[in-house]
Amino acid sequence: MELGAAQRYLRQIALPEIGPDGQQRINDATVAIAAEQADDLLAEVLARYLAAAGVGKLRLIGGDGTGEPAFAAAACASNPDVVLEARAWPEGEGAGDAWVAALGGCDLVVRAGFDDDPMLRATVRLGIPAVLLRALDDRVEMLALREQGPCPNVDLAIPPRRAQGGSTGATAVVAATVGATEVLWLMVRQGADRGLASSAPRPRQNAPARHLTLPLSPDGGAPRVQDIPWAPECFACGGGSVEMVLS
Repeated sequence: MELGAAQRYLRQIALPEIGPDGQQRINDATVAIAAEQADDLLAEVLARYLAAAGVGKLRLIGGDGTGEPAFAAAACASNPDVVLEARAWPEGEGAGDAWVAALGGCDLVVRAGFDDDPMLRATVRLGIPAVLLRALDDRVEMLALREQGPCPNVDLAIPPRRAQGGSTGATAVVAATVGATEVLWLMVRQGADRGLASSAPRPRQNAPARHLTLPLSPDGGAPRVQDIPWAPECFACGGGSVEMVLS
């Protein structure tokens, strides 16, 4: 890490949970931000936070993939060294293969929304973690899926299923804050035993999904966390194939 970068992230490096090695993993990472609309507020705030934390490359998957991402100026203001990419939203026939191509070379994907489509299957095909975020009027939800696979035989041909629509207000900012924290934790902790974006074999992990519900209304109660068994590798690879349906 160059001296200028080390000085920029000095407060993060000072945290024992991150340190210089963890910060280097953050700097070396490529993170995809998937939001169907390229001007999604949740995606914009995520990009600001992750760029400021030092993520080296951000790939926006949304819209038609043309032109500069809507959050480009804000992300570059947070970190002038960040590399930005834009990819079109995969849809229609062959969307599963399009998701694999869109996520290729990424270390992690974070998505705005809980829509059920081939994206999660693509993360299993590639063997990368995923963080899904949903901002509703009265609560924020996060589903963090630890890395599974890579599984070359996982079926990508599933029909898309729409989830409950999200909020575009202040709850989107809260969801982005929660999501950015989870993304950084995954990159620092799960990247400790391997190089990010490495083609080397990765150790098999007991990797459940973690579902967080953060109520935002006065009578919503306390935050709730639930671990969900998730082993989606297909039977051809010896996996348990325990799927989930998002809604």
